[in-house]
Amino acid sequence: MGEMERFRDMYFEDCIELLKNKHSYRKHVDKFIDYLKVAGLENRPKVIDKNVVEDCIGYYRIEKGELNTRSTMEAHLEALKSFYDYLSRTDKLPDIFTDYDYKDYKEAIVKKYDLSEPVERGSFSCDELIEILASMEELIEHSIEEKSGIRDEERYLQRIIMRLFIKITLIAPAKRKVIGQIKMNDFEENFKILNLNKIRINIPCGLSRDIIQAIQYAEDRNGKQVEKADRIFEFIYRYKGKFTDESLNTWFLNLLQDIGYIEKTNRRTYPVEPIRNGAISIMVDNMVNPLFISKITGIGFSRLETQYYGTMKSEYKDYLNKNINKAIAQSEYYSYI
Repeated sequence: MGEMERFRDMYFEDCIELLKNKHSYRKHVDKFIDYLKVAGLENRPKVIDKNVVEDCIGYYRIEKGELNTRSTMEAHLEALKSFYDYLSRTDKLPDIFTDYDYKDYKEAIVKKYDLSEPVERGSFSCDELIEILASMEELIEHSIEEKSGIRDEERYLQRIIMRLFIKITLIAPAKRKVIGQIKMNDFEENFKILNLNKIRINIPCGLSRDIIQAIQYAEDRNGKQVEKADRIFEFIYRYKGKFTDESLNTWFLNLLQDIGYIEKTNRRTYPVEPIRNGAISIMVDNMVNPLFISKITGIGFSRLETQYYGTMKSEYKDYLNKNINKAIAQSEYYSYI
C-alpha cells in the first residue's frame, strides 16, 4: 500500500461522520489516489501540489471522459480540500490549498479543459449522462457497504429506483409518467424485453440484472412476491410508502448532490426531463428515423421538428439533405424527369 493510500484510509476512518453527509468526497478522493498511482506519485506526497491536482482533473477529463462539467470539477476540488484539511490538521502533510485565489484557480481549469456548465431544463449530453451513470453506480456500491440506519436505507432505495428510471429512460425515452407506471407484465423473457408505447424494446443485460436485483430486494422487504399486475416502481418503494412520479424530481436532486454533480442548495427538486431530452437529442444526432423516435417517445412530428430538428448542427443538416435527395432519386419517375 502506498503512502497516499494509507493517508486516504486514515481520512476515511477518522472522518466517517463527515463522509456520511458528503457522499461524493469518498469517490473523488479515491479517484485522486488512483491518478497518483498512474502518475507514479502514490509514495511521493511531498511533491504533490495544486498542479498535480490540475493534471488529475485533466486526466479524468481527457483520458477517462469524466469530470466533464464545472460542477463535477468543483466537487472534486472540494473533496480534495477536505482531504488536505485533514492531513494538515493531523500534521501529516501541509495543506496544498493555501495562499492562492481559489476562484481564479477554478476558472483557469474550466478554461483549460473546456468544462461545460450543468443544464437546467435543457438536455444532458452523452458525456454528462455517462458521467452521472458511472458516479451513481459507484455511489450505490458504497451504499450497499454502508447501509445501516433508516436514513441510509431510504437513500439506497431512492438510488436503486433512480438507476432503473434513468436507464429505462435512456433506452426508451418515453414520458416520466409512462415509465413510472411500467408494470411487471410489460416485461418479457426474464426482463430482456420491455413493451412500451407498443414497441418491444431490447433491454441490455446490465439493466436486466439491475431490475432483478431491485425486485428481489423489494420482495425481501415487502415480505411478498411481486405480481404481474404490480407497477414496478410502486412495488420497489412499497415498504417505505407510496411512490409518485413527482418523487423522482426530489430523488434526482438528492442523487446529483450526492455524486457532486451540483452543489447542495435550498432547492427541493431537479427535473428529470433533461435525461429524456438528452436521449432524444442523441437519437436525432445519430439520424434515427423520426418515425421511430415518435413511436417510442410519444412526441408528434411537428414538435420533434420544432424542438429537436430545428437546432441540428450544420453537418447533420448536410447529411439530411443528402439522404433526402438520395431517397427521391430512387423513385422510377426520377429518371424520366
